[in-house]
Amino acid sequence: MLNDELKKKIEDAFDSKIKATEALTKQVTLLSFNDSKMIIKKVNTKTKNIYDFLASQKVENVLYPLKKIIYDKECYFVYKYINSYEYPNEKKIKDMIESVDEVHKKTGFTVRLTDSNFKFFMRIYKNLDRIFQTLEMFIRECEGKTKKTDFDWIVLSKYHIYLTTKKMMYSLQRKIHKYIDNNGNCIYSLNHGNLNLNHYVQRKLLSFDNAYVGIFISDFAKLYVSVDDIDGEWFSDLEAKINSYGNDFYKIYFKFLVLYIYIINLRFSSFDEHTVLKTYNQLSMKISRFLTLTSSY
Repeated sequence: MLNDELKKKIEDAFDSKIKATEALTKQVTLLSFNDSKMIIKKVNTKTKNIYDFLASQKVENVLYPLKKIIYDKECYFVYKYINSYEYPNEKKIKDMIESVDEVHKKTGFTVRLTDSNFKFFMRIYKNLDRIFQTLEMFIRECEGKTKKTDFDWIVLSKYHIYLTTKKMMYSLQRKIHKYIDNNGNCIYSLNHGNLNLNHYVQRKLLSFDNAYVGIFISDFAKLYVSVDDIDGEWFSDLEAKINSYGNDFYKIYFKFLVLYIYIINLRFSSFDEHTVLKTYNQLSMKISRFLTLTSSY
């Protein structure tokens, strides 16, 4: 909740009285004035710099803060409150792809990949090795049971999908390494970092709190995973954007990242077999669909 001193600073900034407040999250509060509504959000210095950068590059499809309020050594942004409206998800995803691509293109610059990029990949490979080793132990345990339960049979029936994924990821890894070995160029840009449909309202991108500069394709991978359960022809739009950059490296890296996001969500530590099996089955279906969509990569 906002205290009286902070409310007073907001009222002074907008020359209007706050009639009501509603906490939406720990960081976000809805403010109701006589004739308008606004959102106030606690942010850090990094987030402020991100919006300054976006503005300097003339990125237009972003919801910028109206005011910055400093109180008790903390920074708060006040935004216009935008009402959501009925909007078919497939169309929203297509529009979002266009908006994200605009951010990438307006903030993008070319980087030559070097051996230093291997450090990032080595952390990923260690995670993958750990997860696949755990999965293989889990499978051997199911196989070794004299009397198998329905749970065991279902787990074993889906294992071929994960085995295919493991082989595919190592193949993609070799291609990525080859590109780095050859010092290939790569486009870096500002990545939103947390793309989902809740962060896109009336064709405006919201919530750049997790933004960072890196290979632009990371945003597309996270966007795909966040909407992979929504039917429609939107994937062709996403694929067209990736292809528009004219370098197969981006398709390879996109495929690797999506599979990586799926695999790191595998969990075997729960004692609740239903929870383990639900995640295991859901991910196997998502992976199968994605491998079919990207079979040419």
